[in-house]
Amino acid sequence: MGKTGIPGLRRRAPVVNGIFYPDKREVLTAQLASWGLRDGSATDSYASQFPAENSINNRIQAILAPHGAWDLTGNIAGKAFRAVQQREEKNSRHIRRVLLFSTYHNYAEENVYLSESAFFDTPLGELPVDQELNQELACCSPHIRVYDIPHLSEHALEVLLPMVRYCFPCAKIVPVLMAGAGSVLISSLANALKTVLGNCAGESLIVVSSNVSQNPDPAIALAMAEDFLGLIAKMNASTFLAAHAGGRISACGGALIGALLESKLLHGKQFSPLCPIVQAAGENGNTVYYGALDCAP
Repeated sequence: MGKTGIPGLRRRAPVVNGIFYPDKREVLTAQLASWGLRDGSATDSYASQFPAENSINNRIQAILAPHGAWDLTGNIAGKAFRAVQQREEKNSRHIRRVLLFSTYHNYAEENVYLSESAFFDTPLGELPVDQELNQELACCSPHIRVYDIPHLSEHALEVLLPMVRYCFPCAKIVPVLMAGAGSVLISSLANALKTVLGNCAGESLIVVSSNVSQNPDPAIALAMAEDFLGLIAKMNASTFLAAHAGGRISACGGALIGALLESKLLHGKQFSPLCPIVQAAGENGNTVYYGALDCAP
């Protein structure tokens, strides 16, 4: 973790570039363009001249994108980001803030962790952290902490950062990691999101970094994936969270999706698959299903 030229400002350096995704700018941009993504530099530069109130409404957008290595899941994640870009082009919407949600895959005390870093670096350039929103979220609950350590080695958000930088280069980010899946933690995040995002939803995008299911038994993994898709389409927080707590679904971002549903920020909208789910071999002998989902305003 390096520092900028301004004292006290930290940077979160990439740790899986060149492993999970390319580390060279020209290779990255070619890969992203091949998935139909548009370099947002010109559009975002133009949009930054106008106030946030020009958003067509105050309805937040949300997508689910997988966090595997790009050769396996990059094109799937690209479909989710492309759906948002297509809406921008159609409706003259402009994303100014991207909240990235992921489970923390290593052991930690059960909390939601926000980053202390001022910037997250990518091979395409830096992404500034919305530190003001960080503090507002942290003030909502003692279960939400501004603490960098979980962020420094977690890959699940990092693999999506080049897509954010390419598609929405003027956006600030709010990286959010959840360690644990207890009901109090989920409700704490749900209430914080509802409180803090109420006035800036129309310029914000929530990206949930998650698979669709995982299980050592391929048949069970498929059944769990189908259950997940059915439950998330219903947009019912209590039903979804009950299935997650009972082990009926196994998406690694399930608790975060439950918190998002419980926040009511997506009320009146529906998650829709953007492509058929894809089966792959995961770690520890698991069968994993990946997919891309979009929840449009």
